[in-house]
Amino acid sequence: MKRFLCLLLLSPAMIFAGDLKIEDAWIRAVPSSSKSTAAFMTLVNKTDKPVLVTAGTCPVAGDVRPMITTKQGDGVMGMAFVESFSVPAKGKRILEPGGDHIMLMQLKEVPKAGSTVPLVLTTESGGKQGRIHLEVPVR
Repeated sequence: MKRFLCLLLLSPAMIFAGDLKIEDAWIRAVPSSSKSTAAFMTLVNKTDKPVLVTAGTCPVAGDVRPMITTKQGDGVMGMAFVESFSVPAKGKRILEPGGDHIMLMQLKEVPKAGSTVPLVLTTESGGKQGRIHLEVPVR
């Protein structure tokens, strides 16, 4: 039973970290010539206050930043870096392909499908900063 519980707590499908619950986190596998990739997940806020995801760090990337998908007046889709994502109180924010995501840039090493990559997200809520340590599968 203890072994099952340990495996359940370490599962990347759901991680509780302070004010946020992280669900279904994954990093996109990219060709070896790529200079960037993206991380996707669902961020669930369990608190009565908004939580900001402000930045991140990852040993395979020189820069980790939140990015949103934008729609211009002519219907053309684009992307823009933002200072943070806000996860509403008692709400969630879905980071998904074609939408908002965490951008991993200046890759020092290209993550390979089937591996896991450490990713640390920096958060802020109610004037307090926090860190969420993840082991994210690459697929």
